[in-house]
Amino acid sequence: MNAPSSADRSAMARARPAYERHAGLHVLRLSGDDYEMGYQHGRLLSGAIRRGPLPYFASYVDTMVAAGLGPRAGWLAGEALRRTVGRRIARGFPGHVRAALDGLADGAGLSRAEVLGAVTMPETYLWLLGRVIALRGPRLAPRAGAALLGCTSAAAWGDAVVDGRLLHGRNFDYQGVGAWDTEQAVVFHRPRDGQPYVSVSAAGVLFGGITAMNAAGLTLVVHQHMASDALELGGVPIGVAGDAVMRHARTLDDARRMLDDDRPSGCWTYVVASAREQAALCYETTPRGRAHRHVGSGTFAYSNVFLDRELGRTERHLYPAHWRNNLARLRRADALLAERRGRIDADAIARILGDPGDGTCRFETAISLLMTVASVVFRPEDGRLWVATGRAPVANREYVAFDLPAEGPADGVPPLTGGVLADTAAAAAFDAYRDAYAAYFDRGDPAEGRRQLARAAELAPVEPLYRYVAGLLALLDADPAGAASELDRAIQLGHPVPERRAAFHLWRGRARDRLGRRDDAVADYQRARLGDEHVSRAAERGLARAWRPRRFGVEFTLADVPIP
Repeated sequence: MNAPSSADRSAMARARPAYERHAGLHVLRLSGDDYEMGYQHGRLLSGAIRRGPLPYFASYVDTMVAAGLGPRAGWLAGEALRRTVGRRIARGFPGHVRAALDGLADGAGLSRAEVLGAVTMPETYLWLLGRVIALRGPRLAPRAGAALLGCTSAAAWGDAVVDGRLLHGRNFDYQGVGAWDTEQAVVFHRPRDGQPYVSVSAAGVLFGGITAMNAAGLTLVVHQHMASDALELGGVPIGVAGDAVMRHARTLDDARRMLDDDRPSGCWTYVVASAREQAALCYETTPRGRAHRHVGSGTFAYSNVFLDRELGRTERHLYPAHWRNNLARLRRADALLAERRGRIDADAIARILGDPGDGTCRFETAISLLMTVASVVFRPEDGRLWVATGRAPVANREYVAFDLPAEGPADGVPPLTGGVLADTAAAAAFDAYRDAYAAYFDRGDPAEGRRQLARAAELAPVEPLYRYVAGLLALLDADPAGAASELDRAIQLGHPVPERRAAFHLWRGRARDRLGRRDDAVADYQRARLGDEHVSRAAERGLARAWRPRRFGVEFTLADVPIP
């Protein structure tokens, strides 16, 4: 059977409804000016928007601060940041963007102020992290880069690919587990002032500036650099420049010129690939500096490490487990692309995005992370895209096919299954770990988190970090005996990274202090002195005096405590 012609696909697009549900994904078709498209999005997804990432983002900073300092402090900090930093960020939105946000609010029946509070969260979060970095001192991150969350790109074309057609895969790793992944949206845009494009986002998330592909055969994804200290309020918030590229750019030079004109508040990298040019553009930017490189070699991988050394000097050492994973994801994606060169197809890209690491630890070198809330593989030559379905980490689920010219599901095209893990017990264990995170972070329920972690440990008995996090939650749950028991097991299992082993001893020492076993605690603190600088300093404090219980934040993404 012959593939539908361009005219047939356009006719199919015109015949489709404005909204449908496919494989658990919201599918929207929007057209008109900015206000009209925002209004259509809001009206079609009004219920889903209330369950999706916008309300989650609106209170995210409150929740994050509350995890370490308590609910009252979280609410006060969030309210203060919305009234100060958030309002300054909102002033950076151009008029056409404000019109789209107003349309979204009106269509969904939401307060315009509430919508603004949510969409300014990314830069507000960056600002808050910048203050933490400043308090911790100016030490540069190892190997020029150290961001907090990840996103991974893996692209291939030419002789690296089975049929020569460019493929661009990306994991979107971001806050919103249980909100973004459950309300994912594939949005087809026909703007009055530009060319058609498709964005892979979520209910209430407008524009194509994060993950998108246009009718000219360009793909665009953005990566965030959270540990850079170069953020400056007063620029244009994220999402705006990338959306303009999708509407108007037809070549990589077009994209570069448009990004040259952007003045961001935050620190970002755009990876833009072109099917017609068989090349990619890596455009790294901060408010004061930018660097770009044209990539024509046939494969390209990116995580969240500035490749430009000058921009890398703005990134600070904040959280060792994160910079180790950032570098590991970049190296692993590069290695997997090289290993499969000449045999790469869409399923191979999905397999890279779903990679759980080198087998020594589910966290240290994994590309598929707890916060992988969206994954996509683009094939821009014919407008094909595959979107991952299901719960985070979505990179380990099936990807269903869509078609940009036909503005809908690609009927008869099989799903991609390369990211689905063969080890079903390990996959189920990580799902239980995700549910433990939701109990702890979203609901403030460490007891339920511990129950989910017990299930994770039962399904994956050789993974020490499940035991380690269980020990941390036991301490938060005022159960030092349970904490000591879990940490005993983590230490018995061991870990390939010495800094991890030192952290196990630090927290077992604290549990033993709470049990009145001071001599045993001191022995653990001695071993913990071999950890990273933060763990080592904490161990020195433990040697000086017994640990007293306090609130601390568990960072589930890479299973550690950023401020021990």
